[in-house]
Amino acid sequence: RSKHEEIELVSLEEFYKEAPPEISRPAITLSEPHQQTLARLDWELEQRKRLAEKYKECLSSKEKILKEIEVKKEYLSSLQPRLNSIMQ
Repeated sequence: RSKHEEIELVSLEEFYKEAPPEISRPAITLSEPHQQTLARLDWELEQRKRLAEKYKECLSSKEKILKEIEVKKEYLSSLQPRLNSIMQ
């Protein structure tokens, strides 16, 4: 048994519908199961790379937003003493 058999790949219909022709190569892969499996694994790898990149972007965006929230919290917490001094 091969390790790739443990990976749940997209269905064949979805693979041929979504994968670009340079990866799916329907002229070759429809008649050769081994080439079809290799192409599906290539597509899976491309998708995972894309999702990993998107994940990294989302994490950096999250960090930026958390820093902005922290700055705003600090500003708001310093606002109360200033308001008290103005009121006096």
